[in-house]
Amino acid sequence: MIDPTNLIFHSKYVVFGLVFLIWGLNIFKTHTKLVIPPPLFIVLAFIALFMPFYALSVGIINGVIANTSIESYAYFNSFFFFLLLLVIVTEHIELTNYINYSSFLIVGITLGFYLILIINPLFFEDIYHYFVLDKGVAVYALRNYGGFTLLMMFYKTSPILVFPLSYFLYRLIISPEKRRVFPDVIFLFLIIITLFISGTRANVVSLMVIVLFYFGFYIYKKSKVRFVLTVILSLVILIFALPPFLDLLFNNKEASNVVKAGHFSSYLDFFEGHKVMAIFGQGIGGSFYSSGSGMVRNVSELTYLEIIRIWGFPVSVMFFGVLILPLILEIRSGNIGPVFIAYLAYLFIAGTNPLLLSSTGMIVLVFVFSEMYFKYYKKLSWS
Repeated sequence: MIDPTNLIFHSKYVVFGLVFLIWGLNIFKTHTKLVIPPPLFIVLAFIALFMPFYALSVGIINGVIANTSIESYAYFNSFFFFLLLLVIVTEHIELTNYINYSSFLIVGITLGFYLILIINPLFFEDIYHYFVLDKGVAVYALRNYGGFTLLMMFYKTSPILVFPLSYFLYRLIISPEKRRVFPDVIFLFLIIITLFISGTRANVVSLMVIVLFYFGFYIYKKSKVRFVLTVILSLVILIFALPPFLDLLFNNKEASNVVKAGHFSSYLDFFEGHKVMAIFGQGIGGSFYSSGSGMVRNVSELTYLEIIRIWGFPVSVMFFGVLILPLILEIRSGNIGPVFIAYLAYLFIAGTNPLLLSSTGMIVLVFVFSEMYFKYYKKLSWS
């Protein structure tokens, strides 16, 4: 989670291998017979096996595999991390606390080094060189919001913070269980500050939507009449405030928006000029010219269009269908939990962030699908 590029500890794949080695030896030693429900098996096989090998095969067929950069291999290696779902569900491991509390490593790093820069800006060069240039785990930039300029420190795994944000808001506002109000408020405050100074529009919008959702739910619990009045007042404010707010966040003259707009139009040109690849995908090693960056790219942050480019439209639609499966089950159950709200925000952020296709992104999917499994299916049985 704090080493998305595997350049800090260089241990991501070693740990992954050790987990399966220890788990496999335990299965062999105890003569455990696993019974995997068909829905779980289909999801595991599709994401962890079909997706990477399909992209590899198409890349070989299209003759672009020789062009493969280290970045592109993320489309192959990362998907295997989804196999951890098998370990999680068979060992009945609840990941909620692991995800929520390990996220504070991101909070600590972001706020800690941000505070250091405020106290002594002379450290900026060293911090920038280590986190941005050397390890590639963060981005520093000045983000302009109208007349307000903010130094942003975007840690590449910061989108995961929507999960503890939703969790602690749920505990404070909705959960009937005994609450530890003071520490939860402190945790929430730190998470909110971290998401805000991360500076990305998707993070900030997700932060606002999640907070407003729980605030609205709190009012609804107290009084339905007040809730209706609040909604009406909010709509009136929204009519006047939304246009300048959207212009503030999504100014088409701002550099990052110009780049994304160029990426978007270039994807459309690519699909128009390569109709067969739009259907079957370009595969690993493929690339496209982006007018946004003015260069040929193997990877871009417009994740969902990138998925279509690599895997083609039909396979991408199936993958998107699998991604929204937990949301469908939650809606059908009528029992909306904090993971649902956070996952919805996470998928929104993933639209402009390649984290979804990384090993960390796969671990997030393992968490969401394991929660879905424990909530809606009987636990695995073995003998």
